[in-house]
Amino acid sequence: DYTYRLLTLDNGLEVLLISNPDTPKAAAALDINVGSGDNPPGRGGLAHFLEHMLFLGTDKYPDAAEYERFITEHGGSRNAYTSFENTNYFFDVNPEFLPEALDRFAQFFIAPRFDSQYVDREKNAVEAEYQMGLKSDPRRGLDVLQETMNPEHPFSQFSVGSLDTLADRPDSSIRDELLAFYDKYYSANQMTLVVLGRESLDELESLVVPMFSPVPNKSRQVNDIPAPLFVDGTLPAIVRIEPRATLRTLSVMFPAGDYRPQYDVKPMNYVGNLVGHEGQGSLLSQLKAEGLAEGLAAGSQLGWRGGSMFGVNITLTEKGMGDYERVLQLLFAYLDM
Repeated sequence: DYTYRLLTLDNGLEVLLISNPDTPKAAAALDINVGSGDNPPGRGGLAHFLEHMLFLGTDKYPDAAEYERFITEHGGSRNAYTSFENTNYFFDVNPEFLPEALDRFAQFFIAPRFDSQYVDREKNAVEAEYQMGLKSDPRRGLDVLQETMNPEHPFSQFSVGSLDTLADRPDSSIRDELLAFYDKYYSANQMTLVVLGRESLDELESLVVPMFSPVPNKSRQVNDIPAPLFVDGTLPAIVRIEPRATLRTLSVMFPAGDYRPQYDVKPMNYVGNLVGHEGQGSLLSQLKAEGLAEGLAAGSQLGWRGGSMFGVNITLTEKGMGDYERVLQLLFAYLDM
Protein backbone atom coordinates (compact mmCIF):
# COMPACT_ATOMS: atom_id res chain seq x y z
CA ASP A 1 0.00 0.00 0.00
CA TYR A 2 3.03 2.31 0.06
CA THR A 3 3.87 4.65 -2.81
CA TYR A 4 7.41 5.11 -4.07
CA ARG A 5 9.49 7.56 -6.08
CA LEU A 6 13.08 7.18 -7.24
CA LEU A 7 15.15 10.31 -7.81
CA THR A 8 18.71 11.13 -8.76
CA LEU A 9 19.73 14.54 -7.46
CA ASP A 10 21.90 16.89 -9.53
CA ASN A 11 24.91 15.89 -7.39
CA GLY A 12 24.44 12.20 -8.33
CA LEU A 13 22.93 11.07 -5.02
CA GLU A 14 20.21 8.48 -5.58
CA VAL A 15 17.06 8.80 -3.43
CA LEU A 16 14.16 6.45 -2.83
CA LEU A 17 11.10 8.15 -1.29
CA ILE A 18 8.43 6.06 0.41
CA SER A 19 5.09 7.53 1.46
CA ASN A 20 2.85 5.76 3.97
CA PRO A 21 0.24 8.05 5.58
CA ASP A 22 -0.28 5.55 8.41
CA THR A 23 3.33 4.79 9.35
CA PRO A 24 3.88 4.91 13.14
CA LYS A 25 7.49 6.02 12.56
CA ALA A 26 9.30 8.06 9.97
CA ALA A 27 12.74 6.78 9.03
CA ALA A 28 15.75 7.37 6.83
CA ALA A 29 18.91 5.50 5.90
CA LEU A 30 21.91 6.59 3.87
CA ASP A 31 24.32 4.03 2.47
CA ILE A 32 27.78 4.87 1.16
CA ASN A 33 29.66 2.56 -1.14
CA VAL A 34 32.78 2.49 1.03
CA GLY A 35 33.76 0.18 3.89
CA SER A 36 36.52 -1.66 5.65
CA GLY A 37 37.81 -2.97 2.33
CA ASP A 38 38.89 0.58 1.52
CA ASN A 39 41.03 1.05 4.64
CA PRO A 40 44.55 2.30 3.81
CA PRO A 41 47.37 -0.24 4.40
CA GLY A 42 48.21 -0.48 8.08
CA ARG A 43 45.15 1.52 9.11
CA GLY A 44 42.72 -1.28 9.94
CA GLY A 45 39.45 0.11 11.28
CA LEU A 46 39.70 3.61 9.78
CA ALA A 47 36.33 3.33 8.00
CA HIS A 48 34.77 2.04 11.23
CA PHE A 49 36.38 4.83 13.25
CA LEU A 50 35.01 7.42 10.81
CA GLU A 51 31.52 5.98 11.31
CA HIS A 52 31.88 6.62 15.06
CA MET A 53 33.23 10.15 14.63
CA LEU A 54 30.66 11.30 12.06
CA PHE A 55 27.85 11.51 14.64
CA LEU A 56 29.67 14.04 16.83
CA GLY A 57 28.56 17.45 15.62
CA THR A 58 28.36 19.44 12.38
CA ASP A 59 28.91 23.08 11.49
CA LYS A 60 25.15 23.71 11.59
CA TYR A 61 24.58 21.64 14.76
CA PRO A 62 27.92 21.75 16.61
CA ASP A 63 26.76 20.10 19.87
CA ALA A 64 28.09 16.53 19.66
CA ALA A 65 25.16 15.16 21.69
CA GLU A 66 22.41 17.13 19.95
CA TYR A 67 21.53 14.63 17.21
CA GLU A 68 21.13 11.66 19.55
CA ARG A 69 19.23 13.78 22.06
CA PHE A 70 16.80 15.05 19.41
CA ILE A 71 16.13 11.56 18.05
CA THR A 72 15.60 9.90 21.44
CA GLU A 73 13.48 12.76 22.83
CA HIS A 74 11.13 12.36 19.87
CA GLY A 75 10.52 8.63 20.13
CA GLY A 76 13.26 7.39 17.84
CA SER A 77 16.56 5.54 17.62
CA ARG A 78 19.68 5.91 15.53
CA ASN A 79 22.68 3.76 14.66
CA ALA A 80 25.17 2.85 11.94
CA TYR A 81 27.37 -0.02 10.79
CA THR A 82 30.46 -0.58 8.67
CA SER A 83 30.77 -3.65 6.46
CA PHE A 84 33.39 -4.63 3.89
CA GLU A 85 31.90 -2.56 1.06
CA ASN A 86 29.36 -0.27 2.73
CA THR A 87 28.85 2.15 5.58
CA ASN A 88 25.22 2.68 6.55
CA TYR A 89 23.68 5.37 8.76
CA PHE A 90 20.01 5.24 9.79
CA PHE A 91 17.39 6.54 12.20
CA ASP A 92 13.67 6.42 12.98
CA VAL A 93 11.61 9.09 14.73
CA ASN A 94 8.02 10.06 15.46
CA PRO A 95 6.57 11.03 12.04
CA GLU A 96 5.89 14.69 12.75
CA PHE A 97 9.57 15.30 13.51
CA LEU A 98 10.97 13.92 10.25
CA PRO A 99 11.91 17.35 8.76
CA GLU A 100 14.00 18.39 11.78
CA ALA A 101 15.63 14.97 12.12
CA LEU A 102 16.41 14.81 8.41
CA ASP A 103 18.02 18.26 8.45
CA ARG A 104 20.38 17.16 11.23
CA PHE A 105 21.08 13.89 9.42
CA ALA A 106 21.93 15.59 6.12
CA GLN A 107 24.59 17.77 7.73
CA PHE A 108 26.76 14.72 8.52
CA PHE A 109 27.41 14.39 4.80
CA ILE A 110 27.83 18.12 4.15
CA ALA A 111 29.86 19.64 7.00
CA PRO A 112 30.84 17.28 9.85
CA ARG A 113 33.23 18.68 12.46
CA PHE A 114 35.21 15.57 13.50
CA ASP A 115 36.16 17.44 16.67
CA SER A 116 39.60 16.45 17.91
CA GLN A 117 38.41 16.38 21.54
CA TYR A 118 36.45 13.18 20.82
CA VAL A 119 39.18 11.29 18.98
CA ASP A 120 40.55 9.43 21.99
CA ARG A 121 37.09 8.59 23.31
CA GLU A 122 35.96 7.04 20.03
CA LYS A 123 39.25 5.20 19.52
CA ASN A 124 38.60 3.56 22.88
CA ALA A 125 35.05 2.69 21.78
CA VAL A 126 36.47 0.95 18.70
CA GLU A 127 39.04 -0.82 20.90
CA ALA A 128 36.23 -2.06 23.17
CA GLU A 129 34.42 -3.60 20.16
CA TYR A 130 37.68 -5.24 19.09
CA GLN A 131 38.32 -6.68 22.57
CA MET A 132 34.75 -7.97 22.81
CA GLY A 133 35.19 -9.79 19.51
CA LEU A 134 38.24 -11.68 20.77
CA LYS A 135 35.93 -13.93 22.79
CA SER A 136 33.45 -14.46 19.96
CA ASP A 137 33.82 -17.77 18.13
CA PRO A 138 32.37 -16.43 14.85
CA ARG A 139 34.83 -13.53 14.99
CA ARG A 140 37.72 -15.85 15.81
CA GLY A 141 36.70 -18.11 12.94
CA LEU A 142 36.74 -15.17 10.55
CA ASP A 143 40.16 -14.13 11.85
CA VAL A 144 41.54 -17.60 11.10
CA LEU A 145 39.93 -17.59 7.64
CA GLN A 146 41.53 -14.21 6.91
CA GLU A 147 44.94 -15.63 7.84
CA THR A 148 44.57 -18.21 5.05
CA MET A 149 43.54 -15.68 2.39
CA ASN A 150 45.66 -13.92 -0.21
CA PRO A 151 47.24 -10.98 1.69
CA GLU A 152 46.82 -8.86 -1.46
CA HIS A 153 43.03 -9.14 -1.17
CA PRO A 154 41.53 -6.48 1.14
CA PHE A 155 39.20 -9.08 2.71
CA SER A 156 42.28 -10.55 4.41
CA GLN A 157 42.96 -7.35 6.35
CA PHE A 158 42.01 -6.41 9.91
CA SER A 159 38.75 -4.46 9.69
CA VAL A 160 37.45 -3.56 13.17
CA GLY A 161 40.31 -1.37 14.34
CA SER A 162 42.21 -1.05 17.63
CA LEU A 163 44.21 1.48 19.61
CA ASP A 164 47.29 0.21 17.79
CA THR A 165 46.00 0.58 14.22
CA LEU A 166 44.36 3.94 15.01
CA ALA A 167 47.32 5.42 16.89
CA ASP A 168 48.89 8.72 15.85
CA ARG A 169 52.20 8.33 14.02
CA PRO A 170 55.21 10.65 13.86
CA ASP A 171 54.38 11.72 10.32
CA SER A 172 50.57 11.64 10.51
CA SER A 173 47.76 11.97 13.06
CA ILE A 174 44.78 9.62 12.84
CA ARG A 175 42.42 12.62 12.60
CA ASP A 176 44.27 13.92 9.54
CA GLU A 177 43.97 10.50 7.90
CA LEU A 178 40.28 10.36 8.84
CA LEU A 179 39.68 13.72 7.15
CA ALA A 180 41.52 12.55 4.03
CA PHE A 181 39.49 9.31 3.97
CA TYR A 182 36.21 11.23 4.31
CA ASP A 183 37.22 13.69 1.58
CA LYS A 184 38.17 10.88 -0.79
CA TYR A 185 35.32 8.41 -0.32
CA TYR A 186 32.24 10.26 0.96
CA SER A 187 30.99 11.35 -2.46
CA ALA A 188 27.35 11.97 -3.39
CA ASN A 189 27.57 9.81 -6.50
CA GLN A 190 28.36 6.80 -4.27
CA MET A 191 25.47 7.39 -1.85
CA THR A 192 21.91 6.10 -1.75
CA LEU A 193 19.28 7.63 0.54
CA VAL A 194 15.92 6.12 1.54
CA VAL A 195 13.29 8.24 3.32
CA LEU A 196 9.97 6.96 4.68
CA GLY A 197 7.33 9.37 5.97
CA ARG A 198 3.65 10.17 6.26
CA GLU A 199 4.02 13.05 3.81
CA SER A 200 3.03 12.72 0.15
CA LEU A 201 5.73 11.94 -2.37
CA ASP A 202 5.71 15.56 -3.57
CA GLU A 203 6.12 16.79 0.00
CA LEU A 204 8.94 14.33 0.69
CA GLU A 205 10.69 15.40 -2.51
CA SER A 206 10.43 19.09 -1.62
CA LEU A 207 11.91 18.21 1.79
CA VAL A 208 14.79 16.01 0.63
CA VAL A 209 16.06 17.79 -2.49
CA PRO A 210 17.19 21.07 -0.85
CA MET A 211 18.59 19.26 2.19
CA PHE A 212 20.77 16.75 0.33
CA SER A 213 21.68 18.59 -2.87
CA PRO A 214 24.62 20.32 -1.07
CA VAL A 215 26.33 16.95 -0.44
CA PRO A 216 29.50 17.26 -2.54
CA ASN A 217 30.02 15.03 -5.57
CA LYS A 218 33.69 14.12 -5.92
CA SER A 219 33.01 11.87 -8.95
CA ARG A 220 34.44 8.83 -7.19
CA GLN A 221 34.50 5.64 -9.24
CA VAL A 222 34.41 2.12 -7.76
CA ASN A 223 36.25 -0.74 -9.46
CA ASP A 224 36.27 -4.50 -8.99
CA ILE A 225 38.96 -6.03 -6.80
CA PRO A 226 41.39 -7.78 -9.17
CA ALA A 227 43.25 -9.91 -6.60
CA PRO A 228 41.95 -13.48 -6.09
CA LEU A 229 40.75 -14.33 -2.58
CA PHE A 230 43.13 -17.29 -2.39
CA VAL A 231 46.54 -17.72 -3.97
CA ASP A 232 46.78 -20.44 -6.63
CA GLY A 233 47.73 -23.79 -5.12
CA THR A 234 46.33 -23.11 -1.63
CA LEU A 235 43.00 -24.85 -2.24
CA PRO A 236 41.57 -27.27 -1.32
CA ALA A 237 42.51 -26.84 2.33
CA ILE A 238 41.27 -28.01 5.71
CA VAL A 239 41.50 -25.59 8.65
CA ARG A 240 40.80 -26.73 12.20
CA ILE A 241 39.75 -24.17 14.80
CA GLU A 242 39.43 -24.86 18.51
CA PRO A 243 36.38 -22.94 19.80
CA ARG A 244 35.97 -21.37 23.23
CA ALA A 245 32.38 -22.57 23.54
CA THR A 246 31.08 -26.11 22.98
CA LEU A 247 30.67 -26.10 19.22
CA ARG A 248 30.70 -28.84 16.62
CA THR A 249 30.54 -27.20 13.22
CA LEU A 250 31.79 -28.09 9.76
CA SER A 251 31.90 -25.17 7.32
CA VAL A 252 32.60 -25.88 3.67
CA MET A 253 33.26 -22.81 1.53
CA PHE A 254 33.61 -22.36 -2.21
CA PRO A 255 34.98 -19.28 -4.01
CA ALA A 256 32.44 -18.16 -6.62
CA GLY A 257 31.58 -15.21 -8.82
CA ASP A 258 29.78 -12.07 -7.77
CA TYR A 259 26.15 -12.74 -8.67
CA ARG A 260 24.61 -9.77 -6.88
CA PRO A 261 23.93 -7.92 -10.14
CA GLN A 262 21.67 -10.88 -11.05
CA TYR A 263 19.34 -10.01 -8.18
CA ASP A 264 16.28 -10.84 -10.29
CA VAL A 265 17.49 -14.45 -10.60
CA LYS A 266 19.48 -14.92 -7.36
CA PRO A 267 21.49 -17.99 -8.44
CA MET A 268 23.34 -18.23 -5.10
CA ASN A 269 20.04 -18.19 -3.20
CA TYR A 270 18.69 -20.85 -5.53
CA VAL A 271 21.62 -23.21 -4.93
CA GLY A 272 21.52 -22.42 -1.22
CA ASN A 273 17.85 -23.39 -1.12
CA LEU A 274 18.56 -26.71 -2.83
CA VAL A 275 21.49 -27.61 -0.58
CA GLY A 276 19.76 -26.33 2.55
CA HIS A 277 16.51 -28.21 1.94
CA GLU A 278 15.44 -30.21 4.99
CA GLY A 279 12.67 -32.42 3.62
CA GLN A 280 12.59 -35.99 2.38
CA GLY A 281 15.58 -36.90 0.22
CA SER A 282 17.59 -33.89 1.36
CA LEU A 283 21.23 -33.87 2.39
CA LEU A 284 20.25 -33.05 5.97
CA SER A 285 17.77 -35.92 6.14
CA GLN A 286 20.52 -38.38 5.19
CA LEU A 287 22.99 -36.84 7.64
CA LYS A 288 20.41 -37.14 10.40
CA ALA A 289 19.55 -40.71 9.41
CA GLU A 290 23.22 -41.63 9.88
CA GLY A 291 23.42 -39.70 13.16
CA LEU A 292 26.03 -37.28 11.80
CA ALA A 293 24.37 -33.86 11.99
CA GLU A 294 21.72 -31.84 13.78
CA GLY A 295 21.31 -28.91 11.39
CA LEU A 296 22.46 -27.40 8.10
CA ALA A 297 22.43 -23.97 6.43
CA ALA A 298 23.70 -22.96 2.99
CA GLY A 299 24.05 -19.76 0.99
CA SER A 300 26.28 -16.85 0.05
CA GLN A 301 28.52 -15.90 2.97
CA LEU A 302 31.01 -13.30 1.80
CA GLY A 303 30.70 -10.92 -1.11
CA TRP A 304 32.89 -8.29 -2.72
CA ARG A 305 33.22 -6.47 -6.02
CA GLY A 306 34.31 -9.30 -8.27
CA GLY A 307 33.58 -12.43 -6.25
CA SER A 308 31.88 -14.18 -3.37
CA MET A 309 32.00 -17.25 -1.14
CA PHE A 310 29.28 -19.89 -1.11
CA GLY A 311 29.16 -21.74 2.20
CA VAL A 312 27.55 -24.80 3.74
CA ASN A 313 27.51 -24.84 7.56
CA ILE A 314 26.69 -28.15 9.21
CA THR A 315 26.07 -28.55 12.95
CA LEU A 316 27.57 -31.95 13.77
CA THR A 317 26.80 -34.57 16.36
CA GLU A 318 29.64 -36.11 18.37
CA LYS A 319 29.58 -38.98 15.88
CA GLY A 320 29.78 -36.48 13.00
CA MET A 321 32.82 -34.84 14.56
CA GLY A 322 34.59 -38.16 14.58
CA ASP A 323 33.53 -39.03 11.04
CA TYR A 324 33.57 -35.66 9.27
CA GLU A 325 34.96 -37.28 6.10
CA ARG A 326 31.67 -39.19 5.73
CA VAL A 327 29.85 -35.85 6.09
CA LEU A 328 31.99 -34.38 3.31
CA GLN A 329 31.39 -37.45 1.16
CA LEU A 330 27.63 -37.03 1.46
CA LEU A 331 27.85 -33.28 0.79
CA PHE A 332 29.85 -33.66 -2.40
CA ALA A 333 27.66 -36.54 -3.57
CA TYR A 334 24.63 -34.31 -3.09
CA LEU A 335 26.31 -31.44 -4.97
CA ASP A 336 27.23 -33.82 -7.81
CA MET A 337 23.60 -34.89 -8.04
